Amino acid sequence: MTLGKVWPRPDGSEKSVFGGITGVIRRQEKIAVVGVNGAGKSTFLKVLAGQAEPSTGSMNLGANVYPGYFSQHAMDILDPRKTVLETLQDSMPTAHLGTLRNLCAAFLFQGDDIYKRIDKLSGGEKSRVVLATMLVQPINLLILDEPTNHLDIQSRETLLAALQNFTGTVVLVSHDRHFLRCLINRVFEIDHGEMRIYNGNYEYYLEKSGREHRAA
Repeated sequence: MTLGKVWPRPDGSEKSVFGGITGVIRRQEKIAVVGVNGAGKSTFLKVLAGQAEPSTGSMNLGANVYPGYFSQHAMDILDPRKTVLETLQDSMPTAHLGTLRNLCAAFLFQGDDIYKRIDKLSGGEKSRVVLATMLVQPINLLILDEPTNHLDIQSRETLLAALQNFTGTVVLVSHDRHFLRCLINRVFEIDHGEMRIYNGNYEYYLEKSGREHRAA
């Protein structure tokens, strides 16, 4: 990929979000996209997921790459009138009830919780439903923007375990350092419109960038 992105300003000028980003994302990598607030991390994920067009350059997905995108507004796609079970049934129409119950349990919906309507769920519960529906799809590239927002500790650990066992590629933005330390093997840092690539885990990034005492 070689990417650049600008947003138009109200006065007709343009704001450069990032430019000249080049790199290759390889199979089974777990990549964190980091940078200060406003650096363009979410915009980069949108371009990567095909939700926004790059202003310059292009991105080529490899053969048989099937992306899934979780944004901070992902819960909006859920049908509020359906239950947790019905929502997962829609994602796995041929699955047996036992399989669906096991999937619900894996994402901490047990007993009568599976019959809760979406509009009765908390933000964290809705996030878990969306993530569960994604992880049962034939997706091998997960693009996740702040997936741990709204999640309690148990839910974060559940998601972390699922992503550690996920055999595809993960590209994510998260401020959860524990999450990043346990999952990541490569870091893309967006800084002043440019990208630096660190070919190591999150601790390697903190050491090499000199950011041990700064937030991701």
